[in-house]
Amino acid sequence: MEIPAEAEPPLTGADDGLHFAYVRATNQVILTYNAADFLHLHNLLPNHPGILAVYQDNDPSKDMTYADIVRAIANLEDSTTIVTGGFWVLNAYQW
Repeated sequence: MEIPAEAEPPLTGADDGLHFAYVRATNQVILTYNAADFLHLHNLLPNHPGILAVYQDNDPSKDMTYADIVRAIANLEDSTTIVTGGFWVLNAYQW
């Protein structure tokens, strides 16, 4: 697992396309709150390690917490879904 600041070169504040190119080149799944832009990138280049998207309403009572995200990733893994090449909305895996 790697955050943008740990990438070489660092990707903090970089364009979404650079983040996407980096994870494709390093064979890493990306976790993003920028679902709309990464859905677009997924549609353009569906050959990637996988995109885990979190939709936010900017309402703390509705938005996923970090614990919710971790649980949703575990639920996705438990579902034996193949993540590679997919665009997965973690909000749907909150059970």
